[in-house]
Amino acid sequence: MRTSRASMAAVIAMLGLALLPAATQAILTPRADALVLRRGRGSLEEAANLYSKALEQHAGDVELKLKLADALNGVMRVRTNGNSIAIDRMLDNAENKAIWAKYGPRALELAREVRDALPKDVRAAHVFADAYMFSSSSKGIITQALQGAATVFVTNAELILALDEKYDSGVGHALLGCFYAVAPWPFGSLDTSSKQLEMAVKIAPTQRNLYFSGVVAFKRKEWEKAAERFRGAQVAKPGSLTESDFSDFMLDESTKALTLVEAELKTCAAKGTRR
Repeated sequence: MRTSRASMAAVIAMLGLALLPAATQAILTPRADALVLRRGRGSLEEAANLYSKALEQHAGDVELKLKLADALNGVMRVRTNGNSIAIDRMLDNAENKAIWAKYGPRALELAREVRDALPKDVRAAHVFADAYMFSSSSKGIITQALQGAATVFVTNAELILALDEKYDSGVGHALLGCFYAVAPWPFGSLDTSSKQLEMAVKIAPTQRNLYFSGVVAFKRKEWEKAAERFRGAQVAKPGSLTESDFSDFMLDESTKALTLVEAELKTCAAKGTRR
């Protein structure tokens, strides 16, 4: 009679025996991998726990470190709407800062080890960039930018672009676009942000890229462009698992923003001006 890995683990646990390290990883890691694909807060938190347990038996396993850091990033992304940009606010509120402070340092520690071990791996570069963003944002985005995090953030995004500009639908450009949209003087620039996001949209008109571009167009009072991008974001699909983590947020924000943009367009039409 065949026995599944899960059943074997249960039998051994009932007998009070410890799983051998190889058996632990063979059972825990596939389960965690499946949960990561499922996404959602509960699945990602459980996946992170399973990867962490497997890593206890394989402390030097670079792939496990990468998977755990990525899962922790996913938890933060789902719970804080990706630390995204919006037309009317920043997302570094007290609740989100607490979440980034809880998960960010561990994700960053692991991601740094992986990046150092795999300096040419674009996924490692992306996981590190996200971990750095979340961890540093726990202390306030503007505060951290003025204390030197801005330079590191830009360097992280530029490394992704250098390794593979099209990776994750141009996520390097998306990261830079968001950074320049919210960074304080002398770093911030809506013009630079818009250019970066145009490159992202050109690579892949995904929900994330269209939404981000719409937010910046709104801030620049480019109403026609903003309307086009928000409409696009309402129907476009996420280009990756990372985008899907805050897809509902982008849909809701696009719908809300489009109502405001259409009102601005009516005002412009009444005045005989359009943008």
